[in-house]
Amino acid sequence: MKLPTFLVIGAAKSGTTSLHFYLRQHPDIYLSPVKETNFYSPEDRMRGRLVPRSLEEYARFFAGARAERAIGEISPQYLNSDTAAARIARDLPNVRLIVSLRNPADRAYSDYLGRVRIARESRPIELVMQPGERIFDDSLYYPKLKRYFNRFPRQRVHVMLYDDFLQDSRAALRHVFAFVGVDPDFPVETSTRHNPAEAPRSVAFNQLAWRLVPALQRLVPLRWRGSGWGEALLRRTYRRAQPISPELRRRLLALYRQDVVATAELIQLDLSAWLDD
Repeated sequence: MKLPTFLVIGAAKSGTTSLHFYLRQHPDIYLSPVKETNFYSPEDRMRGRLVPRSLEEYARFFAGARAERAIGEISPQYLNSDTAAARIARDLPNVRLIVSLRNPADRAYSDYLGRVRIARESRPIELVMQPGERIFDDSLYYPKLKRYFNRFPRQRVHVMLYDDFLQDSRAALRHVFAFVGVDPDFPVETSTRHNPAEAPRSVAFNQLAWRLVPALQRLVPLRWRGSGWGEALLRRTYRRAQPISPELRRRLLALYRQDVVATAELIQLDLSAWLDD
């Protein structure tokens, strides 16, 4: 039974979709054709997602692996799950973990736009960007990362900063490739940015389309999933989203300051640029 040698555990809206399309280009990496199997975050099953129910069912996502040196999958909700770290440590004690972290205010705003886009959020942004709301709380990184650092050696957790990934994707990928044990210098096409912040051109049409998406996903063969065709089709119905307002960004960063300081100490990286207005 083939199982992952590495996992990308989050954070959502921090470049993980682009990372999925880039990693699958490497000949020595076998990546699950389904991004977000969510096997180790059973909370997603309660939200109606199709989640493997057994380790054997999970292993089917990696049955196509042959001689690749690294086998992996990307499920950003693993970072947010209360139980994923313990379950991963139990089943995959030698796995390597990759986490991409983004400025918490920008991540939360992108998350809000993303949930509006897939018709899972309709409330005004002022009501959503509050402590206690899921979108806000998912940008509180310290307690979530601590669960993983408590269970895995530091050398098996690779932290990638989203800003570095945007600025020089190939350099960031070289570090990721080396971390998972494949040729770091393999050239990857990174000109396309996947899953950017967008808003629906028509809210009514978008809500109708996303009622049909779950049914259509069940009809798509496994080998076609993760190919990007669905993303390309839906993007025709979106427009570029407006950036976060400076006032909202300042308010959010003030609320996130304590967590940013604690996170920086935990991962031993300078995150002071996140707190600049």
